[in-house]
Amino acid sequence: MRECAVNNSKKILQLFENILWIELGLAISSAGTALFYAADLGSGAMATFSDGLHLLLGISYGNANTLSNIVLLIVLLFLQRSYINVGTVLCVFTIGPWVNLFTPVFQAAGLAQANMCLRLLGAAGGTICMGVGLGLYVSVGCGLGAMEGIVMYCRERFHISVGVSKIIQDVTLVLPGILLGARWGVGTMIAMFCTGPVLQFSTAFFKNRVFSALCRPWVEQV
Repeated sequence: MRECAVNNSKKILQLFENILWIELGLAISSAGTALFYAADLGSGAMATFSDGLHLLLGISYGNANTLSNIVLLIVLLFLQRSYINVGTVLCVFTIGPWVNLFTPVFQAAGLAQANMCLRLLGAAGGTICMGVGLGLYVSVGCGLGAMEGIVMYCRERFHISVGVSKIIQDVTLVLPGILLGARWGVGTMIAMFCTGPVLQFSTAFFKNRVFSALCRPWVEQV
């Protein structure tokens, strides 16, 4: 009985630790999205699609992001529901509030009124934050976000790399976002073709270097 209680306590602590890592990754990724909005040079794929919904429905960027994730979650339910876990739920329903938190902070810094060099640096920083944040919470091993689940499904289904799969999905999200009136530009191009490789690198780094060093055997190595 005592051993069972100890095991349950370990599982609860493990879950709590996983949630903290996931939320850290989501916060970093959301900061990247907010940087894109602040630079005003176009956004990443999900941010562009969400921007289109924001304009169409008159809702905040964060709420539009939540709605976008719900749509993708429904798609993932039909494609590969085994990817859905606690991390998926956290991604769908907490990344929007993170975006709402960071967006006014970066916009208040006046990045959109800065010179082009600083705006490009903002877009590049947004790309790095998005890729690193996504890689972190994917590496936790507690389910994938709806968008990342679809990326992984395409990787396995069509035998392509994570980077290529991410680029394909980005194009699929950007086009309807633009049709809905979303702002796009050089920042969109940077995000579409650079976030995937950053995600691929950071996922491998966190799994093989960080979490393996922390003795987390439940995280599958890549």
